Amino acid sequence: MTKLVVLSDSHNTPQAIKRILKAEKGASAVIYLGDGLRDLELALTEYPALRVYAVAGNCDFNAMEPQDGLAAFDQVVVFYTHGNMYGVKYDLDTLAEAARVRGAELALFGHTHIPCDEVRAGVRLFNPGSCGHSYTGSASYGVLLLDKGAVVQAEHKEVPKA
Repeated sequence: MTKLVVLSDSHNTPQAIKRILKAEKGASAVIYLGDGLRDLELALTEYPALRVYAVAGNCDFNAMEPQDGLAAFDQVVVFYTHGNMYGVKYDLDTLAEAARVRGAELALFGHTHIPCDEVRAGVRLFNPGSCGHSYTGSASYGVLLLDKGAVVQAEHKEVPKA
């Protein structure tokens, strides 16, 4: 079983990331979807052995990280991106197609600050919301459990207050 913690859009709230990492002990990896790479860097000083995959968002100026990535976890191919390059604020079809042509069954994205979990063109699309500044309520993040080529659990969680 693989546990992925999915974060996005912290926007100058490294303490939120620290609280999430403290709450989600046992994570196999963290996937950070951009807009607050410096926050991630500050939070990770306390977790030097944690596997982290990160992409730059549209607010991560002069970042060296790529804009998207592809990785496999527990036989699930995952495409991850901030989302701005795929027009996710307007529709999710372009993102679903980008993931599909890369052979991914799961696409992770941020940018909208709105949690999402749906399937399009045979690809599961998951947005954790914003762990810093949500547009729809409480700040949130995602936890995915993968096992033998399938997503067996996907949930959105509220960022711990303390």
